[in-house]
Amino acid sequence: MRTNTFVTFSFLASLAVAAPSSSAIQPRQHHNPRALCTEKTALQRREWSAMSTDERKKYVSAMECLMEKESRYPAGEIPASDNYYADFAARHAELALNVHMSGSFLSFHREFVKIIEDSLHTCGYPSDMGLPYWDWPAYLGTPLNESTLFNGSPSSLGGDGEPVPGQSIYKIGADEAPMVFPVLEQGDSIAPGSGGGCVVEGPFANRTLYLGPFPITDTRTGLPEDWTEKNPHCFTRNLNDAALQLFNNADLVENLLAAQNITDFQARLNAIHRGGHITVGGPMMDFFVSPLDPAFFLHHGQIDRLWTMWQAQDPVSRRYSYDGTDTFMNPPDAPEANNDTVLDFGVLGGMVTLEEIANPMAGRYCYRYV
Repeated sequence: MRTNTFVTFSFLASLAVAAPSSSAIQPRQHHNPRALCTEKTALQRREWSAMSTDERKKYVSAMECLMEKESRYPAGEIPASDNYYADFAARHAELALNVHMSGSFLSFHREFVKIIEDSLHTCGYPSDMGLPYWDWPAYLGTPLNESTLFNGSPSSLGGDGEPVPGQSIYKIGADEAPMVFPVLEQGDSIAPGSGGGCVVEGPFANRTLYLGPFPITDTRTGLPEDWTEKNPHCFTRNLNDAALQLFNNADLVENLLAAQNITDFQARLNAIHRGGHITVGGPMMDFFVSPLDPAFFLHHGQIDRLWTMWQAQDPVSRRYSYDGTDTFMNPPDAPEANNDTVLDFGVLGGMVTLEEIANPMAGRYCYRYV
């Protein structure tokens, strides 16, 4: 049973913002540090459906390999994180109230995606292949449960959850409303998805998860004190074509890329980001442990792709541009995000500044989207 005692907000905040000395920051070079990073030498990240069946199978196999590796957390620290892949969800949960609806959102997820990309290369994923992305508008013409992403074939990310009869419409509550504005507002509703139950077909089917689920109301209170304890439940999905059409269509993407400054860019991105999570359902809708679904990384690959494209339109003014604080919903007493803001990836990758994360073609990175 989960208790009603909650982790304090200030404790969660301290996990991300404690700034160590510069000597404690461990920069990671790009995949070939001896070579100049150019379009020719950069690792290529491709859209999921543009990859061959064999390439997609290699990606799935590498993800499954990560799920077989031992957790890097010290024994007993987070029992619910029972493997290395789950560690990504655990660390995401620890930092969730710092790296969402804040000035570090884009930077955190850029590094987060790069860490798992590097990890996949230790699990047999070809070193010349980057992490794929999910170009949402390209999937609007076919039901998601028939797409290359979720059709349940061996080269997919697994199928939809088993259908749950009589699902009610999904209503936007007060805590989720800021995340989907201006596309929807509190009290608006979305048609139910096509699944809702356990995933029983394709890769990642019949998995038992131990982290979560956590209600979105925990964004107000913090995670329960016993959130680290095992809570076994099946891996679910609830694919929602209506949500994808509503939040992730080409018009909204075009409008996002037309933003004139980082404030507008992030404001327009909020609903697009949350929409992808709602579209997949299951743990992807969990504000804290959404990385439990491998679709998370393709979704955030696409978000990073769009940020990269937006930055490239005006690198001088946009490369090191941030909007907001280092805390969820940007309270007025929280420090503003800037180049010196430090993100601590803990057991996954150590400490990194926002400045180090700003350029995907320099320093610790060398990748591009094709």
